[in-house]
Amino acid sequence: MKDIQDWLGHSSYATTANIYAHLDTDSKKQPATKMNQTVSITPGISAAI
Repeated sequence: MKDIQDWLGHSSYATTANIYAHLDTDSKKQPATKMNQTVSITPGISAAI
């Protein structure tokens, strides 16, 4: 994130973190949902991988 701060010219790390930190969290939601769906399969039923 420090590199992003430098690239964008933000004088404060907090500014960059407050604006862009959520992007990392959001990018993890879809894979987490897929993993949850895979793990939550009913026993005895196999899933295509």
